[in-house]
Amino acid sequence: MGTDDVELCCIYGQMAREYLGTVPWEDCVARLEAGWLRLRHDDSVAWDEAEPLIRACWELAD
Repeated sequence: MGTDDVELCCIYGQMAREYLGTVPWEDCVARLEAGWLRLRHDDSVAWDEAEPLIRACWELAD
């Protein structure tokens, strides 16, 4: 995962938290995965690889 990918994960996690507010991670993870796949347009960074960083940024944005 490159620097740009890390930055995108962080931005995605923070913005998702702002948008979804207090919805628990477990209740919106499928929605976030689908959004990630639409955002990436390719599989260069798979959800399984990106999810831990996205979740960390999601939790920090709380």
